[in-house]
Amino acid sequence: MFKTKGKTLLLLKKKKFNVPELLIFNCNFYLKNKHSVYKKIIKKFKNDKIAIRSSSIEEDTSKTTNAGRFQSFLNISTDNIDNVYTKIQRVINSYKKNSKYNEIIIQKMLQDVEISGVCTTVDIYSYLPIITINYSKGNNTEIVTSGSENSFSISIANINFIDKKNRFYDLVLEIEKLKKLFKTDLLDIEFAIDSQKKTHILQVRRLILSKEKKVVNKKFYFENLKRLEKKIIKLQEKNYDLYGKTNCFGVMPDWNPAEIIGIKPRPLALSMYKELITDHIWSQHRSNYGYKDLTSHHLMTNFFGTPFIDVRVDFNSWIPKDLPPLLSEKLVNFYLEKFRMNKSYHDKIEFKILFTCFTPNTNKRLINELSKKFNKNEIFKFRNSLKKITLITIQEMKKDFIKIKKLEKNFSKISQSQISNINKIYYLIEECKKNGTVAFAGLARCGFVAVDIVNSLVDNNVFSLSEKNLFMNSIKNIATKVNNDFLKFSKKKFCKINGHLRPNTYDITTLNYKEGYDIYFNKKKDFDTRKVKFSFSRKQKKFILKFLKNNGFDLTPDQFVKFLQDSIYLREYSKFIFTKYIDLVFENLIKFGKKYKINRDELSYLDINTVKNLHDNLDSLSIIKDFKYSIKKNKLIYKNNSLLHLPETIISPEDIYVYEKNLSGGNFITQKIILEKLIELKDLKNIKKIENKIVLIESADPGYDFIFSKKIKGLITKFGGQNSHMSIRSSELSLPAAIGVGEEIYNFLKNKNHITLDCLNRKIY
Repeated sequence: MFKTKGKTLLLLKKKKFNVPELLIFNCNFYLKNKHSVYKKIIKKFKNDKIAIRSSSIEEDTSKTTNAGRFQSFLNISTDNIDNVYTKIQRVINSYKKNSKYNEIIIQKMLQDVEISGVCTTVDIYSYLPIITINYSKGNNTEIVTSGSENSFSISIANINFIDKKNRFYDLVLEIEKLKKLFKTDLLDIEFAIDSQKKTHILQVRRLILSKEKKVVNKKFYFENLKRLEKKIIKLQEKNYDLYGKTNCFGVMPDWNPAEIIGIKPRPLALSMYKELITDHIWSQHRSNYGYKDLTSHHLMTNFFGTPFIDVRVDFNSWIPKDLPPLLSEKLVNFYLEKFRMNKSYHDKIEFKILFTCFTPNTNKRLINELSKKFNKNEIFKFRNSLKKITLITIQEMKKDFIKIKKLEKNFSKISQSQISNINKIYYLIEECKKNGTVAFAGLARCGFVAVDIVNSLVDNNVFSLSEKNLFMNSIKNIATKVNNDFLKFSKKKFCKINGHLRPNTYDITTLNYKEGYDIYFNKKKDFDTRKVKFSFSRKQKKFILKFLKNNGFDLTPDQFVKFLQDSIYLREYSKFIFTKYIDLVFENLIKFGKKYKINRDELSYLDINTVKNLHDNLDSLSIIKDFKYSIKKNKLIYKNNSLLHLPETIISPEDIYVYEKNLSGGNFITQKIILEKLIELKDLKNIKKIENKIVLIESADPGYDFIFSKKIKGLITKFGGQNSHMSIRSSELSLPAAIGVGEEIYNFLKNKNHITLDCLNRKIY
């Protein structure tokens, strides 16, 4: 690399890279020869629009990029001499420190850009050897670097898997040439691709490593990817007990582990989720509700510490028991193909891909989606099976409610018993599975069916959107109850009722409400305690009655409405009850740990089965040695697993080497987890208050660079890509950040007081 950005571009031009035409001149020379410089600009760029860019010796050094620190201006017309002079002077003024090496770049603006963006030759938050390309479609070359919306990303772990037809194939070739030219694997490259598919290099700088990070060992990384490739190939083979000719995986389908326990949960959280839900409880519930019996199959797989849902197992679990084998096989293959073609549906498969119940919309959907590949008789059989499933669902709700009441009753028996901490943990887990999570799974299913039916009423113009929202708000819920309890009760009484709740249910390191009361609850907060009432109109009840009669449901409209209301409430109520058991498991484990000087953080590296096995097993190795050995081993495994990041969906083995995603979900920088106060920076009025806080800002514009000098604890932005300015700067400073979380998450966070920014698991709560 040369001393300045400008000289680097001249070198690239000399080496035959496609760099837009440019002029570079020294600032001191310009100040003495403004008119002659302008003549050169006119001569070279007549009738073209230009970019006026900075080129300072303080940029792109071996210690910092200072990206965005100095002024740059785009789309400047050369016809307006005063404007050109003004913009050049503003760039010079932004240097602040005068140096004989400072320069100005005048560069031709590309006018026929189809794609533009930024790429790095390693992943900037893990430093995995992955080429990461953040891009946006359209003629605006600022979108990705300024952190605007509508940005996308492609990650390339192995360039051999990039097809020649891929739009970024030529860019990847250019990247490899640049790495050889500059003799480094750490580059940050701005690029544009024009309508003729020609790749232009706009800027190249060295990627600055945080002192806290080391580049991942390539041999380790690729050896493990190869192991995963072989594993996926095996798991995609035809299974003797499952329908479907292939398989795929996702972190969000069905029980969405990425949302509940995170992308890289610690062993205790992962094993608790498996034990309580995804190993066998999930399938037991579905079998009770009339679906195919899959009790010998686990729903969740674990690839290097990342929990994935086995999609073929999942799709099989939604097949009604009474459906013929040939039709079942055909249906699962239909689902798998639809998922393969629409990977973005991975977090909404029950709405976009599957048929799991019967609603007023089902007939229309069946005809629209299945008629081209299924005959009338097949659709008829499937329709009848879905009706039976829905009727069973309504009937089973009462049984599951009884189980939850029994769970609630048995809680005090176990919690007050005088048995040891280990034995208590064992019985808490077994009781939670028997009457807790299996019932919760059923009631959650009832709640889903109810919401699906309510949505179908909107689609059929029976409900307006406002009426739907009014109906949903009229149903009492646990969140409202907790808020009301906070207003009504003393801290002691509130914690006795609600103290078991915690933001991250399966994470022992997260404080529950009792422990973190003063953090989670702000006395100044004004809770809305208004009661919303909603009644179905005659017209709406008439529609429901017709739907029930036409489809053989022996229910009155009032009974049906009560099912909708109760199931939506009971889903949250059942979770409220069964999580008491999880909290008490953690409480007993913490007590046990204190006795033997094993802290909470260390306990999070235990597998819950290591603890459970002590209930009825005894060997020559002492309990404490066994625990400490497991913790030490699991810490090492977890550390290595944390270095291996994978795509959200895996359709084929190639996906682990090349995968694309929309950036609206946010890009997390570092692998840190912090709990701090949150503050939204709307303007400069509250700038003095951001110190030692997580800062929330809408834009990742370089103009906000000053915040890094204010000792902030973390950063969250509404817009921005993994390679945007704020991402690069946060990575350099090893600052925990979530860049580009999108409007929905941003608006949700605005009213929060304290939050946990969990960059490792890509979660904010």
